Amino acid sequence: MKFIKLLSIFFFLFISCKKNDNPKTTYNDKKEVTGNVKHNHNSEYKTWYFSSLNFDKSYKNFTILISNDSIKILNANHLKCQGEIVQEKTTFKKYFKSDKTANEIREKLGKDYNLNTINEIIVISNANGDLTEEGCLFPFNELFVVDNKLFFYDKQYYCFASTEDKKLDNQSNLESVNIQLPYSKKIDVDNVKYYMIKENLIKGLDDFSCGDQEVRYLPLLSKNNINLILVPQDCGDFPYRFYLLTIKDNKVISNLYVEGEWGEPEQTERKTITTFSIDEKYIIEIQTIEIYNGKIESKEFTKYKINQEGIFVKS
Repeated sequence: MKFIKLLSIFFFLFISCKKNDNPKTTYNDKKEVTGNVKHNHNSEYKTWYFSSLNFDKSYKNFTILISNDSIKILNANHLKCQGEIVQEKTTFKKYFKSDKTANEIREKLGKDYNLNTINEIIVISNANGDLTEEGCLFPFNELFVVDNKLFFYDKQYYCFASTEDKKLDNQSNLESVNIQLPYSKKIDVDNVKYYMIKENLIKGLDDFSCGDQEVRYLPLLSKNNINLILVPQDCGDFPYRFYLLTIKDNKVISNLYVEGEWGEPEQTERKTITTFSIDEKYIIEIQTIEIYNGKIESKEFTKYKINQEGIFVKS
């Protein structure tokens, strides 16, 4: 009888060990299921992508996922934080506490991000409150949605769009053309064909828009993430004037008057002609000629190079 009991116990222990002789396989199966659940769970979220309309690219690699009650922040597809949120409908005036502030911010966002003049916004905040250390503390506890665009503030406003934006740098916004160097052509102002770009896509470009919403330009070349373009400035008294601009990080960095004619209306016998050239080393030479009664009075040559920041520096 005792022998039978011992045999039964031995048999039970043998079966138990047999069931657990491959714990590694069991763990891997659980890991794969967890990954699938996480992927399916993300389908409940709406994805917001960094907009190319942002002047500053600090958050270029960030993606924001928002559901009805939670948020996930990804940096280069790596989870930065996640937490519970609260969404509340309100108006610009209520959110920014005054009509003046609300109108100023709405006007700025409208200009910088093509925002329609909508008064209603949706505020997204940390469900744990403003002063908590819990939940997703980025970006700074609070965001808001208006005109199907998501915004948050970090020294300036950043915009995220509900569709992925392929134009995340100024090279994408501008047409890419590399002229053959050396370059020393004169622009035929009567027959030239310009490219067009919205003045709010590049910071500082509105200074060269002649009051229009689009800027005419001629792309020249690109070097070390710096674009060189020519823009006409014919909205004043002189129809033949061109400026050379450097564009870097979606901003106008530097500008030079490089081509055109200038003269006082009451002194038609005197005029100043400016031309320029670019050599194989990207050195820009500007030639200024003073003419009086058809004769050359003086010539001046000035050379510039472009530094790493995109600034024209005399050489």
